[in-house]
Amino acid sequence: MLKNINLLKVLKALVISLIFINGVNILFDGGDITLNTNFFISLLIYSTLSYIALYGYELNKLVGLILFLSITFLSPNIYPDFEGELFPVTYVIFALFLTYFLGIRLYKKWKTSL
Repeated sequence: MLKNINLLKVLKALVISLIFINGVNILFDGGDITLNTNFFISLLIYSTLSYIALYGYELNKLVGLILFLSITFLSPNIYPDFEGELFPVTYVIFALFLTYFLGIRLYKKWKTSL
């Protein structure tokens, strides 16, 4: 059962990342998408971050929305004035979420072992 749930989350993350990549490309660039290594690297990064954001959305709706909003900072086409300056914000937000989640989990494990 757990394997099916994770597979469903992975498929949702892939679909969200494909929609995001295509949507940004259609709205801001207008060109065709070429299947090269840059596309697959972007797909992997967006899918991983979308998977984590979906997990955050299940835990808390506001946290999930913040994580999804921070994914938009990765695309230089959306914010052309800040090209290359906003992606660290995304990684810091995701690192904060993951360390908070890990800290809570370790605290609960420590507290139950007493």
